[in-house]
Amino acid sequence: MLDGLVRFSDAKRRQAPLHVAEALLALLLLAVFFGVRDLPLVDLPQHALQLASWLRLDAHDAGVSQVELNFRTPYLLGYPLARALAGFLPILTALKLTFWASITLQAVALRKLCSGLGHDAWLGLLGFPLGLGYSFCFGFVAFCAALPLVYLAFLQAVRHRAAPNFKSGLGFAATLALLLVAHGVALGFLLVVLGPLLLWGGGKLWQRVLPLVSPPLLGALWLLPGGSSTRLGGDYWAFEPERLLEIPGQLVGIGSADRVATLLGACLLLTLGLSLGAPRSWLLLFPLAAAFLGYALFPSMFRGAGPLGPRFSSYFVPAALVAFAPRSNEPAARQLARRALAFGLSAAVVLVFAWRLPAFNRETADFHALTARLPAGLALRPLVFERGSRAFPGIPAHLHVPAYYTVEKGGSPGYSFAMYSISVVRLRKGVRIKMGGGAEWAPERFDPAQEAADYAYFIVKSSFDRTDSLFPGPAPAAVLDQHIGDWWGYRRAPTPTP
Repeated sequence: MLDGLVRFSDAKRRQAPLHVAEALLALLLLAVFFGVRDLPLVDLPQHALQLASWLRLDAHDAGVSQVELNFRTPYLLGYPLARALAGFLPILTALKLTFWASITLQAVALRKLCSGLGHDAWLGLLGFPLGLGYSFCFGFVAFCAALPLVYLAFLQAVRHRAAPNFKSGLGFAATLALLLVAHGVALGFLLVVLGPLLLWGGGKLWQRVLPLVSPPLLGALWLLPGGSSTRLGGDYWAFEPERLLEIPGQLVGIGSADRVATLLGACLLLTLGLSLGAPRSWLLLFPLAAAFLGYALFPSMFRGAGPLGPRFSSYFVPAALVAFAPRSNEPAARQLARRALAFGLSAAVVLVFAWRLPAFNRETADFHALTARLPAGLALRPLVFERGSRAFPGIPAHLHVPAYYTVEKGGSPGYSFAMYSISVVRLRKGVRIKMGGGAEWAPERFDPAQEAADYAYFIVKSSFDRTDSLFPGPAPAAVLDQHIGDWWGYRRAPTPTP
């Protein structure tokens, strides 16, 4: 017994530097998130609007009578966590903490996956830069919250297929069920990547695949009765080999439009490659091949939703850890250098993100100055012509920024995620959708004759004056109210009396 305690103490002492490095990166990321007002996540303002509406619903505010809560949706991990925090913290603080916790847990889960598969646990530090990848840049709060469960499921699947038993099957089934609750697409992609692997292995076939029954059973009891999922639009597929050039940049950023992210992503792949040995078996290569094919061949538009296929990039690293054995008989000096590289790269990605944030907040400062002058409770129509950020190349970070007005001052937004039936806060049946069909991405389709009567104010993001094209004629539907930087505010003109 004494020998066991000594071995345990030695193991803890050897892991201490790793835990210190992990804590330093987590604290650095936390300081970065709270060092500025705005983060350049595309959907973050809409998630803030969802939480603001939820709070107003709980307060029985008549101003949100057109929306309702929807708990029959596979987004019930990140959102309820943020809502719980928003009960005593500002909404953006709650969302920042939710993203931070998701990224930190992703690093912890990646460390456990590495240890469980025999790899160097220091590779788990790569969870921090991976957590700042494509899904984070778009602000997919529910998907990011699901990724720690994805990493855990990889480890459970490998262990369960090798020696299936009641305990391993129950744990794997519980993770899959929770993953359905967290994000249905994350679960679907995981089953595509890992499901076929369970057809071969130890024990009997039914023992290996039985845990896969838990998600459809839960879905039948919970999702289907509510009919929460509806098709948003059509499907579109095209062979796009240029997608492959996006992979390095999407691992730690938005994609190839960001050259710095592409360089750092390539360094991450190099760091990973230096840590991998020979393939374990041809069968264990399947998850990596499936993730790669899913990324390359998934439809550009699926059921009307666009950015789905790139999320397969989140499965590359765990699939590679499954596919390849760790390097053996590695000299201590080389191992130390590789660990330093993993820590240095992770810190570099976080620091580059931090270095760019002040410039992005200077971009949004003009918007906040404009809305600070507005009264509360306006019906607002956003018209964002130039949605890209100069500070973060490739991220359409200004697309939903006008939603912050409604978060802070109430009223009604022109565009809201509540229009989607799978949202946690959604429009009630029969309520008219004002900005549908991708109108948020196509401000040039704005028709003042048809739409102006629905709104009291219009916020335009443009580097030049578009007054004549937006509100033409001798009796324009709206008149310029104020102009600060690239942000323009128009108030609706009073309807002339006959």
